[in-house]
This record gives sequence, C-alpha cells and structure tokens, in this order.
Amino acid sequence: MERRRFLALLALPLLPKALAAPRALRVGVEACPYCFMTILDARHAAQAVNPQGKAFFYDDPACLLDQLSGWGGPQLKAQEVYLADFLESTRTQPLWVEAERAVLYHNPKVRTPMGSGLLAFKSRENLERHLKERPERRGGRVLTWKEALKEGEKRPWVPTDFLPPPKP
Repeated sequence: MERRRFLALLALPLLPKALAAPRALRVGVEACPYCFMTILDARHAAQAVNPQGKAFFYDDPACLLDQLSGWGGPQLKAQEVYLADFLESTRTQPLWVEAERAVLYHNPKVRTPMGSGLLAFKSRENLERHLKERPERRGGRVLTWKEALKEGEKRPWVPTDFLPPPKP
C-alpha cells in the first residue's frame, strides 16, 4: 500500500501535462472571440484553453496572438495553446500542434481569414513541403511562437481594416 502511495505522489507533477489535450473544434459553429467570425476553415484555426479548462477557438493564429498581447477582445490567460498544422489539416478537421512546438510562417502575400499572412506547421519539414507545392508563397519569414508573441507586443498581427468596428 505504501508503495502505491509513493508512486502516486511521484506522478502528481506530471498529471496536469498528461491531461492537457486539444479540444474538438466544430467548424461552422465555433466563433472567434477576437474578431467574432465563424471558423470556416480548420487549416487556419488556433485554440487556447484557460486554467479552468474552457477552450476558445480562433479563425486565424493572428487573432489569438493579438488577444494574448492585449490588442483587443476579452482578457485571456492561456494555460494551453494549440495551432492547426496548415499542411496536414483539412478544411473541416484540424491537426493540432502545441504552439511552442509549431513553426510559423509569415508572408503578407498569403491569404488568411484575417489577412495576417500567418500559417502554422508542426515541423520545418511540413513548411518546406508546403512551399514546394506552392512556390508562389516563398519569400516569407519563419518564426517561433515566442518570437511571434514578442513581435505582437509591438504591433497587432491582424490588420485593423479586418476588424469589426468597436461597439458603442
């Protein structure tokens, strides 16, 4: 009995990470809390989970970056953050990757739901595969999640002409 208790105590610090997992996205139902658009393409989706376990879905990684940087929307403290791998996701089903592990690609010529030109990939190899399939998208820059957050402190990722007007 003592051995079981000891082993259980050893596993406690690992428990929150073991329980962390992306929530299911309902395309065409979930709305972005930053720009209020309904998510229609899961390839561009992002997800944040607050400390209480509530999931918030975004139609563009830029919306999530801007909200976390304080550019608008309700204040959000994210305990978990996931981005959809653009290459391996479909329009209706995202393949989630932890934001800290994602490779971000920014090219203003790339059309995204909010005009940010920001795409996420689970690996550098997936990004290279995508650029090989779509050579017209070359010429952008590669970022980590931390670099994108740091850049987002200085300026919003979402162009202001894409945001709805403020409520009176």
